[in-house]
Amino acid sequence: MVIHTQELLEAAAELADQQNIRATVKGSAKGALVCGAGAFIGGILGGPVGLAVGGTAGACTAAYMSRDKFRPVSHIIMHDMTSRQRQELVDHLRAAIKDIDAGDAMIAVSLLMGNPNIQKTILQTVVRYLTNQMHLQIVD
Repeated sequence: MVIHTQELLEAAAELADQQNIRATVKGSAKGALVCGAGAFIGGILGGPVGLAVGGTAGACTAAYMSRDKFRPVSHIIMHDMTSRQRQELVDHLRAAIKDIDAGDAMIAVSLLMGNPNIQKTILQTVVRYLTNQMHLQIVD
């Protein structure tokens, strides 16, 4: 296949933008702990009503703490990944779509962007790479 590295990365980033896929920069576990701690403390202090109030307060606190902690996957691909990570992602993408036969890079990219099955394969590969290799949590 003749799709160059940058073109393949741009196509993957564009697809991620179209699907509005974001990833956590910091773990969501901290937010879950804050939310759960709020519900726990509220439940101990106020019973069932305190449980609801504490859970709500914990959830609001967790939401405030996680503000600006989610980034679009396209931004991660184009700006946050190292050259080695980008190359690894491209290798994974090429392996996933190796059966495409296109003589020209622009034809191949337009084929990628117009074929829902290939788009799904690309997005799954990107999500799998970010989850397994970079240990990010994906939010879609």
